[in-house]
Amino acid sequence: MDINKKLLEIWNKDYLNELPEIIKERGFNYSVNYESKDILITGINPSFRKSDINGNMCFDFKLISKATKYDTYWTSLKKLVADEHLNLIENTGYLDLFYFRERDQKFLTKGILSNSVGLTFIAEQLNLTQHIIEDILKPKVIIVKNKESGAYWGKFVDKGILWMGYDLEFLENTPFGELYKIKGLIDSSERIAPEVNKTNLENSLILFTVHINQYTKKEKRPTPSFINELLKENIVLE
Repeated sequence: MDINKKLLEIWNKDYLNELPEIIKERGFNYSVNYESKDILITGINPSFRKSDINGNMCFDFKLISKATKYDTYWTSLKKLVADEHLNLIENTGYLDLFYFRERDQKFLTKGILSNSVGLTFIAEQLNLTQHIIEDILKPKVIIVKNKESGAYWGKFVDKGILWMGYDLEFLENTPFGELYKIKGLIDSSERIAPEVNKTNLENSLILFTVHINQYTKKEKRPTPSFINELLKENIVLE
Protein backbone atom coordinates (compact mmCIF):
# COMPACT_ATOMS: atom_id res chain seq x y z
CA MET A 1 0.00 0.00 0.00
CA ASP A 2 1.43 3.36 -1.08
CA ILE A 3 0.20 5.60 1.74
CA ASN A 4 2.01 8.68 0.44
CA LYS A 5 0.36 8.30 -2.99
CA LYS A 6 -3.11 7.94 -1.50
CA LEU A 7 -2.65 11.02 0.69
CA LEU A 8 -1.39 13.03 -2.28
CA GLU A 9 -4.57 12.09 -4.13
CA ILE A 10 -6.68 13.39 -1.23
CA TRP A 11 -4.65 16.58 -0.79
CA ASN A 12 -4.96 17.39 -4.50
CA LYS A 13 -8.74 17.18 -4.64
CA ASP A 14 -10.66 20.32 -5.53
CA TYR A 15 -12.76 20.27 -2.37
CA LEU A 16 -9.73 21.23 -0.27
CA ASN A 17 -10.14 24.74 -1.70
CA GLU A 18 -13.30 25.00 0.42
CA LEU A 19 -11.48 24.08 3.64
CA PRO A 20 -9.10 26.22 5.73
CA GLU A 21 -6.02 27.16 3.65
CA ILE A 22 -3.57 25.92 6.26
CA ILE A 23 -4.56 22.31 5.48
CA LYS A 24 -3.00 22.53 2.01
CA GLU A 25 -0.22 24.89 3.10
CA ARG A 26 1.02 22.64 5.90
CA GLY A 27 0.50 19.38 4.02
CA PHE A 28 0.10 15.99 5.63
CA ASN A 29 2.15 13.89 8.04
CA TYR A 30 1.81 10.15 8.50
CA SER A 31 3.32 7.28 10.45
CA VAL A 32 5.08 4.71 8.28
CA ASN A 33 3.80 1.17 8.86
CA TYR A 34 5.09 -1.72 6.81
CA GLU A 35 4.26 -4.77 8.90
CA SER A 36 1.88 -6.19 11.47
CA LYS A 37 2.23 -5.15 15.11
CA ASP A 38 0.62 -6.74 18.17
CA ILE A 39 0.14 -3.32 19.79
CA LEU A 40 -1.24 -0.18 18.18
CA ILE A 41 -1.35 3.28 19.76
CA THR A 42 -3.62 5.76 18.01
CA GLY A 43 -3.75 9.53 18.10
CA ILE A 44 -6.22 11.74 16.24
CA ASN A 45 -3.97 13.89 14.00
CA PRO A 46 -0.33 15.02 13.86
CA SER A 47 0.47 18.27 15.61
CA PHE A 48 1.90 21.42 14.03
CA ARG A 49 4.28 23.13 16.43
CA LYS A 50 5.64 26.68 16.23
CA SER A 51 9.00 25.44 14.98
CA ASP A 52 7.52 23.17 12.29
CA ILE A 53 7.75 23.93 8.56
CA ASN A 54 5.16 23.37 5.85
CA GLY A 55 5.33 20.30 3.64
CA ASN A 56 4.27 16.68 3.39
CA MET A 57 6.26 14.33 5.60
CA CYS A 58 6.29 11.03 7.47
CA PHE A 59 7.78 9.58 10.65
CA ASP A 60 8.64 6.24 12.24
CA PHE A 61 7.40 5.68 15.81
CA LYS A 62 10.13 3.15 16.57
CA LEU A 63 12.91 5.51 15.45
CA ILE A 64 11.39 8.46 17.32
CA SER A 65 11.10 6.38 20.48
CA LYS A 66 14.74 5.36 20.31
CA ALA A 67 16.14 8.75 19.33
CA THR A 68 14.09 11.07 21.55
CA LYS A 69 15.40 11.73 25.06
CA TYR A 70 12.43 13.86 26.03
CA ASP A 71 9.45 15.19 24.14
CA THR A 72 6.13 16.38 25.56
CA TYR A 73 4.21 14.05 23.24
CA TRP A 74 6.38 11.11 22.26
CA THR A 75 7.89 10.46 25.67
CA SER A 76 4.43 10.07 27.22
CA LEU A 77 3.59 7.46 24.56
CA LYS A 78 6.89 5.65 24.95
CA LYS A 79 6.15 5.15 28.64
CA LEU A 80 3.04 3.15 27.70
CA VAL A 81 5.13 0.39 26.17
CA ALA A 82 8.62 0.71 27.67
CA ASP A 83 10.10 1.05 31.16
CA GLU A 84 13.08 -0.32 33.09
CA HIS A 85 11.44 -3.75 33.32
CA LEU A 86 9.78 -4.29 29.95
CA ASN A 87 10.22 -2.93 26.43
CA LEU A 88 7.47 -3.53 23.86
CA ILE A 89 8.48 -0.84 21.36
CA GLU A 90 9.56 -3.32 18.68
CA ASN A 91 6.07 -4.81 18.78
CA THR A 92 4.23 -1.48 18.78
CA GLY A 93 2.86 0.59 15.92
CA TYR A 94 1.55 4.14 15.97
CA LEU A 95 -1.12 5.67 13.75
CA ASP A 96 -3.08 8.91 13.69
CA LEU A 97 -6.66 8.58 12.46
CA PHE A 98 -6.22 11.70 10.31
CA TYR A 99 -3.23 13.29 8.59
CA PHE A 100 -3.76 17.08 8.56
CA ARG A 101 -1.28 18.98 10.74
CA GLU A 102 -2.78 21.04 13.55
CA ARG A 103 -2.16 21.37 17.27
CA ASP A 104 -5.54 22.76 18.33
CA GLN A 105 -7.84 19.81 19.03
CA LYS A 106 -10.90 21.99 18.30
CA PHE A 107 -9.77 22.51 14.70
CA LEU A 108 -11.30 19.21 13.59
CA THR A 109 -14.81 20.08 14.76
CA LYS A 110 -14.74 23.83 14.13
CA GLY A 111 -12.54 24.08 11.04
CA ILE A 112 -13.35 20.87 9.18
CA LEU A 113 -16.50 19.08 10.30
CA SER A 114 -18.42 22.35 10.36
CA ASN A 115 -17.84 22.61 6.60
CA SER A 116 -20.10 20.65 4.22
CA VAL A 117 -17.12 19.12 2.38
CA GLY A 118 -15.24 18.48 5.60
CA LEU A 119 -17.07 15.20 6.13
CA THR A 120 -15.79 13.93 2.78
CA PHE A 121 -12.24 15.00 3.65
CA ILE A 122 -12.39 13.17 6.97
CA ALA A 123 -14.12 10.07 5.59
CA GLU A 124 -11.49 9.59 2.86
CA GLN A 125 -8.67 9.82 5.37
CA LEU A 126 -10.40 7.45 7.77
CA ASN A 127 -11.02 4.96 4.97
CA LEU A 128 -7.25 4.90 4.36
CA THR A 129 -6.60 4.55 8.10
CA GLN A 130 -8.93 1.58 8.40
CA HIS A 131 -7.20 -0.16 5.50
CA ILE A 132 -3.80 0.41 7.12
CA ILE A 133 -5.12 -1.12 10.36
CA GLU A 134 -6.85 -4.02 8.63
CA ASP A 135 -4.37 -4.82 5.86
CA ILE A 136 -1.02 -3.99 7.46
CA LEU A 137 -1.04 -3.62 11.24
CA LYS A 138 -3.65 -6.21 12.36
CA PRO A 139 -3.09 -5.37 16.06
CA LYS A 140 -4.17 -7.57 18.96
CA VAL A 141 -4.27 -4.69 21.47
CA ILE A 142 -5.26 -1.13 20.56
CA ILE A 143 -4.75 1.88 22.82
CA VAL A 144 -7.04 4.77 21.88
CA LYS A 145 -5.46 7.65 23.76
CA ASN A 146 -7.64 10.50 22.57
CA LYS A 147 -11.11 10.86 24.07
CA GLU A 148 -12.75 12.12 20.87
CA SER A 149 -11.40 9.15 18.89
CA GLY A 150 -13.87 6.68 20.38
CA ALA A 151 -16.60 7.88 18.03
CA TYR A 152 -14.58 6.88 14.97
CA TRP A 153 -14.18 3.29 16.16
CA GLY A 154 -17.91 2.69 16.73
CA LYS A 155 -18.02 3.32 20.47
CA PHE A 156 -21.15 5.46 20.07
CA VAL A 157 -23.03 3.40 17.53
CA ASP A 158 -26.07 3.56 19.84
CA LYS A 159 -26.19 7.26 18.95
CA GLY A 160 -26.03 6.51 15.23
CA ILE A 161 -22.31 7.29 14.88
CA LEU A 162 -20.61 4.53 12.87
CA TRP A 163 -17.52 5.78 10.97
CA MET A 164 -15.21 2.70 10.92
CA GLY A 165 -18.06 0.78 12.53
CA TYR A 166 -16.46 -1.89 14.69
CA ASP A 167 -18.86 -4.02 16.69
CA LEU A 168 -17.57 -3.53 20.23
CA GLU A 169 -18.33 -5.58 23.34
CA PHE A 170 -17.70 -3.88 26.67
CA LEU A 171 -15.57 -6.03 28.97
CA GLU A 172 -14.68 -3.97 32.03
CA ASN A 173 -13.57 -0.68 33.53
CA THR A 174 -9.86 -0.84 34.28
CA PRO A 175 -7.76 1.66 36.29
CA PHE A 176 -6.59 3.00 32.93
CA GLY A 177 -9.81 3.20 30.95
CA GLU A 178 -12.64 1.22 29.40
CA LEU A 179 -11.73 -2.13 27.90
CA TYR A 180 -13.66 -3.52 24.93
CA LYS A 181 -13.37 -6.50 22.60
CA ILE A 182 -13.88 -6.21 18.85
CA LYS A 183 -16.51 -8.77 17.82
CA GLY A 184 -16.59 -7.87 14.16
CA LEU A 185 -17.97 -5.15 11.91
CA ILE A 186 -21.41 -3.59 12.12
CA ASP A 187 -23.54 -4.69 9.19
CA SER A 188 -24.19 -1.32 7.58
CA SER A 189 -23.49 0.30 4.21
CA GLU A 190 -22.92 3.57 6.11
CA ARG A 191 -19.49 2.48 7.34
CA ILE A 192 -16.72 4.55 5.73
CA ALA A 193 -15.14 1.36 4.31
CA PRO A 194 -18.08 -0.90 3.37
CA GLU A 195 -15.71 -2.78 1.06
CA VAL A 196 -14.11 -4.23 4.22
CA ASN A 197 -16.68 -6.95 4.88
CA LYS A 198 -14.63 -9.05 7.31
CA THR A 199 -12.28 -7.68 9.92
CA ASN A 200 -8.83 -8.97 10.79
CA LEU A 201 -9.31 -7.58 14.31
CA GLU A 202 -11.84 -10.08 15.61
CA ASN A 203 -11.18 -10.62 19.36
CA SER A 204 -8.66 -7.78 19.44
CA LEU A 205 -8.84 -5.75 22.64
CA ILE A 206 -9.32 -2.00 22.53
CA LEU A 207 -8.60 0.24 25.51
CA PHE A 208 -10.14 3.72 25.55
CA THR A 209 -8.01 5.78 27.92
CA VAL A 210 -8.10 9.35 29.13
CA HIS A 211 -6.19 11.82 27.00
CA ILE A 212 -2.56 10.93 27.69
CA ASN A 213 0.14 13.59 27.80
CA GLN A 214 2.95 14.70 30.11
CA TYR A 215 0.40 15.87 32.70
CA THR A 216 -1.55 12.62 32.94
CA LYS A 217 -1.51 11.24 36.47
CA LYS A 218 0.60 8.13 36.87
CA GLU A 219 -2.32 6.07 38.16
CA LYS A 220 -4.28 6.87 34.97
CA ARG A 221 -1.47 5.91 32.59
CA PRO A 222 -1.40 2.30 31.29
CA THR A 223 1.86 0.53 32.05
CA PRO A 224 3.87 -1.79 29.80
CA SER A 225 3.11 -4.72 32.14
CA PHE A 226 -0.63 -4.01 31.89
CA ILE A 227 -0.45 -3.84 28.08
CA ASN A 228 1.52 -7.08 28.09
CA GLU A 229 -1.20 -8.74 30.19
CA LEU A 230 -3.79 -7.63 27.63
CA LEU A 231 -1.71 -9.32 24.94
CA LYS A 232 -1.76 -12.55 26.92
CA GLU A 233 -5.51 -12.18 27.40
CA ASN A 234 -5.96 -11.77 23.67
CA ILE A 235 -4.20 -15.09 23.08
CA VAL A 236 -6.71 -16.75 25.42
CA LEU A 237 -9.62 -15.14 23.52
CA GLU A 238 -8.29 -16.46 20.24
